Amino acid sequence: MAGYDAPVELRTLEKMLNNFTYSNGFDISTVFDDWLRFIVNNFNTNPKPDPTWKYTKDQNLIFHNMMCEWIQVMDNQIEQDDKINDFGETRGWYDVFGELYEACVAGKGRRSNSGQFFTPAHLCDLMTKINCDDDKIVGKKISDPTCGSGRTLLSFHVSSPGNYLYGEDLDRTCCLMTVANFIIHGCVGEVVWHNSLIPDSWSGGWRVNEQLNRPFSSLYGIPHMREIEKEDSYVIRMWENRKQELQDKIIEKGNTGPILPIKEKIDRSNENVFQLNLFE
Repeated sequence: MAGYDAPVELRTLEKMLNNFTYSNGFDISTVFDDWLRFIVNNFNTNPKPDPTWKYTKDQNLIFHNMMCEWIQVMDNQIEQDDKINDFGETRGWYDVFGELYEACVAGKGRRSNSGQFFTPAHLCDLMTKINCDDDKIVGKKISDPTCGSGRTLLSFHVSSPGNYLYGEDLDRTCCLMTVANFIIHGCVGEVVWHNSLIPDSWSGGWRVNEQLNRPFSSLYGIPHMREIEKEDSYVIRMWENRKQELQDKIIEKGNTGPILPIKEKIDRSNENVFQLNLFE
């Protein structure tokens, strides 16, 4: 167990998770990942049989009960009038998975090896306040290339709904947490599992709630997700476009050699991508 106590509102869910893990002799990290897979696949528009799924019918029922408890916690937390952030505003978002991950999974070894230190909720709200102030940003692509559990994007979404959110992370668990958080918060966007420092890399991706706000869609108003391939990814396409811009600039200068590290800032004034940044 990590030296971090889950908030009071998550104690029941934490107990359910730990009891299920230890009564069956499982690994808590594996169970947490599989619970996230269970949740995400319940909203999959094109579910496929998973030959790696090893749980019995009774164990699946426990996963289902934990999912129901998660939904109940979310309902309670989002509706509470006393959930106020540091700016005197109703927070409007809550990250169950990030809190549970830090309490149950992120032991010192895993945390130090992967450099995982999640941004506290009040700092996420501060970043949103700095980037948005009192202006509402609508119709843009909002990017977080190291999204963790997606909480900075959740904070931005609550402040300025109506944008397309990009989340990227090297850790699959983090990506699954972000997908599940996007689903329940009504975020529309894409989550990519890869190393954002190596944009061409690819391990997996998910498109979330893409039909949620389209009135004539059969999925209108229904939370959903689907898995995507690399060629379908907006994130990968965005990186490829930037790479091509750099290649064009190199060719213009008469250099036909390989692309070198970026030393010159490319003019992206025409791009509609907004990256959350505390130090702009």
